[in-house]
Amino acid sequence: MNSRKAQALDRRPTVKTLAQATGYSIATISKALRDSPVVTAETKERIREAAARAGYQANMRGVSLRAGKTFQAAVLMPVTVAEDFEWDGVEYTQILSGISQALEGSGYRIAVHVIRDADDGRLVAQRIVETGLADGLIFSGIRAKDPRIDFLIERHFPFVALGRCRSSLPYAHVDVDNDWAAHTATRRLVEGGHRRIALINPDGRLSYAMDRIDGFRRALAESGLAPCDDLIAAGGLTTRFGKESAARLSHLPEPPTGFICVNEATTLGVLAGLAEMSRVVGRDVDVIAYDDINVSAYFSPPLTTFYLPIERLGRKLGEFFLRRVAGEEPARLQEIYRPDLVVRQVNKLERPRAGGHNSNREETS
Repeated sequence: MNSRKAQALDRRPTVKTLAQATGYSIATISKALRDSPVVTAETKERIREAAARAGYQANMRGVSLRAGKTFQAAVLMPVTVAEDFEWDGVEYTQILSGISQALEGSGYRIAVHVIRDADDGRLVAQRIVETGLADGLIFSGIRAKDPRIDFLIERHFPFVALGRCRSSLPYAHVDVDNDWAAHTATRRLVEGGHRRIALINPDGRLSYAMDRIDGFRRALAESGLAPCDDLIAAGGLTTRFGKESAARLSHLPEPPTGFICVNEATTLGVLAGLAEMSRVVGRDVDVIAYDDINVSAYFSPPLTTFYLPIERLGRKLGEFFLRRVAGEEPARLQEIYRPDLVVRQVNKLERPRAGGHNSNREETS
């Protein structure tokens, strides 16, 4: 070994270096880097941050063998097999970015496993558990009764879900308050004078689709209005689905004058469908969007939007993953977010009444 290489090795940070920098004992540093459950999550995080700043790199193969861990975080990513599917994977890029940020410095690496749906995910989860491919799982697309959740709880295998099923099961999760968002959006349109409101929703088997319907129905009932169940459109989260739904619903004898969209793609489709039918947003119809990748700033016309960066959810998923594989109880790892309401249309607009008469009302979407 030449002298220059030897000097570089001598300068390489060690566990002793980290102990001197943080004030923790060498034993505590070693346990934290091995992800031992006897070290608190807060202490582990401080030590990992110090290790990252110092450029410390553990021999992960040796650590893995000693700790009996893979240091793999398995992420189940649903990818459709349908042809010409639009928007596929955009949101998951942001989710993976957030998870990666949370795992940085922990020694864990993401292992992506592509799945078609929750049933396929159940088989993939079983293979991961039985073959020891990862120390824990992260997944989304939660159904009302999700086979992955039931299986992983039964096997006592660590996991974090993006979403909640409709059963009271103890597991770590991060979710959006979709009931609240749909209720707030519906009430806002009702207060603006709308009586026929459409809900552009995801696949009805998904738990958050049911949450959105609950909030939608409750807001109408509280306002003393007739249900608008005939205006609930359920399907894929695509631009095409949004466009086709807008066209179909607009041909009903009593078409909707307000639309609540589940995501950016369906919103763009609804706008395109309404434009083709010469229904002007802000005059003939109002649209409220939901945005998690900061697309709504480019909608034309500008729309009132519920905004919650999905990358933030990804970071929380990664944080909860680390705490869960370290042994923390799942009941302590549950977070529900409410998106910000970004109001972009508040001016008064004229709306034509049946029979050609016009009335003024305050724009609320």
